[in-house]
Amino acid sequence: MADRRTESLNRADKVRARRQQSQKQVPSRPTGTNTTRKQPTHRVPVTRRTSPTPRMVNRQQRKVNVPLKSKGAELQLSAFPRLKFGWRLISGALCLLSFAVIISFIGFSAFEVNTIDLEGAQRYSGTVILSQTDLLGKAIIALKPNEIEEQVLERFPGLASADVSVGLPASVTIKVVERQPVILWQQEGNPLWIDEEGVMFPIIGEAEVQAEVIANNDPPAAPVSEDITDEEPGESNPEEENEALLALFNEPVFRRTTPEFVQGMLAMINYVPGGSALAYDTEFGLGWQDPQGWLVYFGMDSNNIETKLLEYQTIVAALQEDGIIPALISLEFLDAPFYRLEQ
Repeated sequence: MADRRTESLNRADKVRARRQQSQKQVPSRPTGTNTTRKQPTHRVPVTRRTSPTPRMVNRQQRKVNVPLKSKGAELQLSAFPRLKFGWRLISGALCLLSFAVIISFIGFSAFEVNTIDLEGAQRYSGTVILSQTDLLGKAIIALKPNEIEEQVLERFPGLASADVSVGLPASVTIKVVERQPVILWQQEGNPLWIDEEGVMFPIIGEAEVQAEVIANNDPPAAPVSEDITDEEPGESNPEEENEALLALFNEPVFRRTTPEFVQGMLAMINYVPGGSALAYDTEFGLGWQDPQGWLVYFGMDSNNIETKLLEYQTIVAALQEDGIIPALISLEFLDAPFYRLEQ
């Protein structure tokens, strides 16, 4: 039995040895063939989005310890939350406050204009100016001083300047400078004053003038300002210019003559005989009613007035010798005087 076991073990060892030897003798396959080469694999990059860790909200409220009457005993209560004021909150509060102030200015009667303070006026009163302007009952915040100044000067040509200032709650102060009249212009029962600049304005109150003129028509108009006509040179329209001139004389408050004409009237008044008034005619100019009954005119100014007066006396003496009583004598042109028996 022992010999059989030994013989079976030797046989098994031999079989195992032959197997190992046969495995060593099997040739290895080439590595370059497609059947054995391992294909490379492409890895696709994978991005991982990580969300930020949410902040933990600490909802733990502050606590306030309130001592009780018992010694060492306290009551713990929740405190009011802390308020943080940022710029947005502050700006929003200011806007709301401004809006509330504006509404109060508009709605409350305390901020409405009822009276004005007028300074520098002698012939005008604050009541008259307030009644002729759009100020009564208006909110002080809606007033614009520049517009008020223009309105006052437009409706009151007797004022040379106006300075308006406003204040709270409803204070309006107007400082004015009045025009000083030098000529009383009598035309068709509508008397007007004229100052040295040629501005004509209604008579308000009392004032001393240097001359009184009786006229049968409007005085020479001042040149039209550039604000009335904006046409370029060479494109003037006579009809539009006439309309602009008529607009100036449409109402008495808009009339204006030249300063040269005013100076001519003031110079001529020194030669008017006592008891006579200076006269104006659109065709013949300035003159007066002679005490003997006729009219005499010397043109639009006082140039060569001394020479014209001497010639006038010569003409009057010659007419009286011939027994002629003229109705009008004109010395507007020194080289061509003439007289008329009828006007």
